[in-house]
Amino acid sequence: MSKSYENLPGAAGKARFFRPSRYEASAVFAGSPPHVTFEDEVFELENISAAGAGCISRTRDNETGTPAGTSGVLRITQHGRELFLGAARKVRRVAGPGGVSVGFALEANRFDLDWLIRENASILAREAREQAPDLEPSIAYKTFCADATAFLGGYLLRIQKYVAPIENRCTPQERDDIARDLAAAAETEWLNLIGRGNELTAAIHTDKQKRIAYKSYTERTVSQILMGGPGWARCYYKPAGYPGDYKIMNYGYEQKPEGETVAQKFLHLLGMSASRFVITRMETVANLIADYAHARRKDGGEEFVITSVGAGPARELKDILDQTPEDVRWRVNLVDQEPAALDYAFDSAARLSERDRLTVRGMNISFREMLRPSADNSVFVGNDVIYSSGFVDYLNPLLAQRFIKRLYDFVKPGGQVIIGNVNNRETGRIWPLEYVTDWSLYFRNEEDMRAMARDIPEAKVSVVSDPLEAIYFLVVEKPAA
Repeated sequence: MSKSYENLPGAAGKARFFRPSRYEASAVFAGSPPHVTFEDEVFELENISAAGAGCISRTRDNETGTPAGTSGVLRITQHGRELFLGAARKVRRVAGPGGVSVGFALEANRFDLDWLIRENASILAREAREQAPDLEPSIAYKTFCADATAFLGGYLLRIQKYVAPIENRCTPQERDDIARDLAAAAETEWLNLIGRGNELTAAIHTDKQKRIAYKSYTERTVSQILMGGPGWARCYYKPAGYPGDYKIMNYGYEQKPEGETVAQKFLHLLGMSASRFVITRMETVANLIADYAHARRKDGGEEFVITSVGAGPARELKDILDQTPEDVRWRVNLVDQEPAALDYAFDSAARLSERDRLTVRGMNISFREMLRPSADNSVFVGNDVIYSSGFVDYLNPLLAQRFIKRLYDFVKPGGQVIIGNVNNRETGRIWPLEYVTDWSLYFRNEEDMRAMARDIPEAKVSVVSDPLEAIYFLVVEKPAA
């Protein structure tokens, strides 16, 4: 039923003051935003709207730079080519550990965002040769990429010759079946190729310049073929603005063909064979939590309080219920920065056959908010287990240590913090993630995992692996009272 105009609600609070939509620069400018200068200061563009821009200066000198309120000339360039020149005012200037964050408001005109985005892309395409790294990968790595390209091309040629001519006559189910058969035939050799890629790239991964060169070469060769698969494309282009969104996770859990053509479905399924660690990671964390409950269960009827940080689709809840007695109840906090992920997780939990054993609460907050003292953080205090399966992978060593110590402070005596992290072994996924899809993570070895708990000397610390030996789990247990 439609509403009359007098019954339509407006916004409340600060939202009443309309601001033009703001966009993340890395998302709308193809991962290569233009540069910003204001008077003599140089900035990195972080976000942009029709009326202004948010930038950062990677300087730690808090005394330099014009103060907030200064008016001047704002210039936006890409590869030396001017995209914008106009009057602006510096409306915000905040110094932080990563540099100086500033905001600019245009004074006389507005950004034509569509034109800026198109022109930036055009310049990047024309000047692509200038972006080529000075270093070249080793002959061994180039040979490996040629082998991977020939392997993929061989299967795609077979599809083109034998399947494409009759594809229009096939039902969607028949196309799925053909793609599954082809992917099953290719799987063993494909996983062996991934192992070789892991070995070659792990050897140079800590060298930033070599890593850039190897990634660039991979993107120009192997990645271009794999982008025909929907899963590979979503990982690479990151439509949510960051990698690892819940839809990508669900691809890995469901292991189903995606795409319109047999070729697209085949490439997608190759990606899924490399993504099975998503399933074993989920099963391993569920096993660890179930083991915790079994070890501490006494008379029956207990309720355990657990929190998942970076919860995503939270599919492990079903396994936790399946692996614990019917009289054990669970109070669950799901923390994620993506509202759509929480929506999905809540809907999934509501459909579980034993949903009466679950009490689920969602929190749409960032990990930085968990680090701060806040009344909202009281829900984490006294938890039995706080776990994160695929979030600390994005944190540098110092921030990871600080975060894990914060989680440890939250859990009750005898409680546990469980942290999953991709490893850097040949059995891991460093090559397809970092080098094929530009999915940058901290790939850690066992020593790195233990180092994340070095600030908690009183804790019992152990490291376990998932069955595929692609993920390590750090288990940090607080002594019982």
